[in-house]
Parts: sequence; structure tokens; C-alpha cells
Amino acid sequence: MDSLTIRQAAQEDLTIIQEIEKVSFPSPWSTDIFQTTLSDQRCRNIVICSNGEVVGYCFAFMMKTMLHMLNLAVHPGHRKKGVAKRLLNEIISGARTCDKEYVFLEVRKSNEQARLLYESIGFSRVSTWPKYYTDTREDADVMVKRVKGKQYERH
Repeated sequence: MDSLTIRQAAQEDLTIIQEIEKVSFPSPWSTDIFQTTLSDQRCRNIVICSNGEVVGYCFAFMMKTMLHMLNLAVHPGHRKKGVAKRLLNEIISGARTCDKEYVFLEVRKSNEQARLLYESIGFSRVSTWPKYYTDTREDADVMVKRVKGKQYERH
């Protein structure tokens, strides 16, 4: 069985992160975006390793009362094995530790697997941003999970 470990993302992880990014998204982040996010002290950037090899990552931005999940991907060979859920739980735990009230993210309307994963750990869809993704003009569902205090309720 694979041994999964989570650690802070580092500059030397960028090559494999970008490989995972390219096979995961129609419009992958550029090297510059990754480098900027890695160097930003307000960001929490983690990787998950299987037997020492990076197989997924999550980049998030810490705001005053919330954590904005910017990017999460898992190598195709490691999907549907709980890897993304481990990353999400780590990011959520970090948000609680940093006294954030909630975590939010955007997800493509067409990405049903991701939406189901987020819902399974307590995220709720609160809004839709029309034509959010510039590459395809696809809508984004905005999802929120309260991590401190009473669970978020949609009205």
C-alpha cells in the first residue's frame, strides 16, 4: 500500500507539479503563476507524495477571514484513491489552525467529480459565476465550507 505524506510545496517540485497541471486542466497555470504563488507568504501551498513522489498538490490563498482554494490536482494514476480528499482535509485543517471562518473555491460546472468530492466533505454551492473560465467561457460554481463556528447555510 502507498504511503502518503503531505508537506509544503517547494521550488524543486515545480516540474512535476506542472506535469500534473498540464494533464489535469485545459488551461494550465504558467510557470510564472506557480512561482508567484510559491513565493507569496499569504499562500499555503502543499504537495502530497506517494512513496516519496509528488502525486498531487493544492495551492490556496489566506485572506482575512477565509482561505481561497486556488488550484488542486492529482496525477491521473492516483485519482479515485482518496488523494484529493487528503489534500482537502489538510487545507481545511490549516484554515482552522489559522483561525479562518471558511474555505471557498470555484469549480467548473462540467467537473462533476470534483463537485461531488467537495460536497462529500461539506462544501455547499452558493453561487454560479457565468462565463468565469476565460478559456472555454464555462460557468463556475462557487462552493463554500464553514470551518469555524456554525456550518454555512444557504438561504
